[in-house]
Amino acid sequence: MTPSLALTATPTAAEEEAVRAALREANEAAGFPHDSKPLVVLLRDDAGAVVGGLWGRTGWSWLYVENLAVPPALRSEGLGGRMLAMAEAEARMRGCIGARLDTYSFQARGFYEGRGYALAGAIEDCPPGQTRFTMVKRLDGVATAEPWPDAEAPRVTITATAIDWDPVVGVLEDGLTAFNAPFAGSDDFHPLNLVVRRLGDTHPVGGLSGHVLYRWFFVRLLYLPEDLRGGGLGAELMRRAEAEARARGCIGIWLDTFGFQARPFYERLGYRVFATLDDFPPGHARHYLMKRLDGAPA
Repeated sequence: MTPSLALTATPTAAEEEAVRAALREANEAAGFPHDSKPLVVLLRDDAGAVVGGLWGRTGWSWLYVENLAVPPALRSEGLGGRMLAMAEAEARMRGCIGARLDTYSFQARGFYEGRGYALAGAIEDCPPGQTRFTMVKRLDGVATAEPWPDAEAPRVTITATAIDWDPVVGVLEDGLTAFNAPFAGSDDFHPLNLVVRRLGDTHPVGGLSGHVLYRWFFVRLLYLPEDLRGGGLGAELMRRAEAEARARGCIGIWLDTFGFQARPFYERLGYRVFATLDDFPPGHARHYLMKRLDGAPA
């Protein structure tokens, strides 16, 4: 059958899950089954309301810290470092060998470097005028214990959770959005998905999923079943994604892929590697690639 492409900014839950499931199936066939598990640390006030925290997940022996936020009134008390230490300790308990995260030039690179994270790579002009840093820390060395600081009247508690969805997510997103706005303006977040279906069939069999953020487009997922590869369909998906990103005012596009996946494919399309994480998953590498869409040097 001849596949079809459909561009949408409002995919159904079933369509998103179909793309995710297809990629999980491909990774499992390559010997890397899906083992992603949430790891969350909640920061609560006296009334028990979630006011910040850390949101992340573990998978393939690595911890990914997606968001970390402490409200202004509670900063400079060591809570951010405490939450990060708790997450790293739990990640070690789960067998993780490393941790990774992304931060911007107007955020907390120095904070993470002070806690043992090293720069793995950077994207300039993401958002325009700023830099996005990818940072890593190995966790397979000897872990050191860090005692809870003495305090006569603690104002918060920190609790680790591993549920798939938690109220802390909204708090983290709102807090970080408000903090980032004076530096980067509106994030202008928009999802973008390309859905591939076989002719005459309503069930998705593959596609591309990503989002626009700070005038950059991030390709989060790209997958096609084996019988649809090799005919230029993947390149067409990327071409359409780039065209849509340009139409939305994006100045660049970036993505990541594993050593056993599609790095040569992306390089043939003009993408270049700007960062690599070794041993992610163990014995393999995770590559970050980018491409400018505005004609500026990559």
